[in-house]
Amino acid sequence: MKEALRRAAVFLGYAFHSSQITPLESVSLKAPVVHSVGVPHPIPIADRKSYQIEFTQWAIGLALVEIDQNYHRYVVSALDTIADIDEFLISGNLPGIHKPNMKNTWTVHDLFYATIGQNSSQSTDESDYLRSLGNARNALVHDSGIVTQLRLVGDSSTMFVRWPGRDMIRIDQNGSTRVVQQDREYQVQAGDIGSQLSVLDVVREHSYVLGDRITLSQTDLSEIIFFYQILAMKVGGVMHQIIAEKLAIANNR
Repeated sequence: MKEALRRAAVFLGYAFHSSQITPLESVSLKAPVVHSVGVPHPIPIADRKSYQIEFTQWAIGLALVEIDQNYHRYVVSALDTIADIDEFLISGNLPGIHKPNMKNTWTVHDLFYATIGQNSSQSTDESDYLRSLGNARNALVHDSGIVTQLRLVGDSSTMFVRWPGRDMIRIDQNGSTRVVQQDREYQVQAGDIGSQLSVLDVVREHSYVLGDRITLSQTDLSEIIFFYQILAMKVGGVMHQIIAEKLAIANNR
């Protein structure tokens, strides 16, 4: 899971920064035999930026797919481990082989907390975040980041993308507050003496309608990566506790 987080962060960085450079003049592949499928060479100037945007959206979507799939496998392996330990305590045998879990990520997230008896409003919110991020990444990968009818849930005319974020709040000596900008490093100045900084948990929400282009900033992507990291750390912490409890039962027999 740590390796998956690292790869996703690197890929997201590559994808986002690729939108900051000059769009490519050509994307022709260097090969002895050119198999043309209609890609212009060179790419007309008027089309270069749109190709660049589409590629960036697709790459961001794939990085989000990768981190989501790895979290899915991480949670499924935790569920399999719990099942194996329970079977061992009953029969003394380890099953060893499990059928692939084809449920989506937000469903296995729900299943994990139901299995350990810790379903809560927080885990439900986390599942909702995972569902909305799944909808967004599918639009990025398959629809060039454009919201289509397929991405609108039920009768809703709006597509929401949500995840937990954190704002840094600066509180002046007179009690006034302001949110510190996220897209730049905060430099403490002499005038900050006597003020306070605090971190506030918030819910990020982007809303899109049919035909909108999904746009995620660098700070958005950073928070999404951190969200998956927190989810994985929570599952890991619970599993350490469960295994310790199961081992204690086995040793006391």
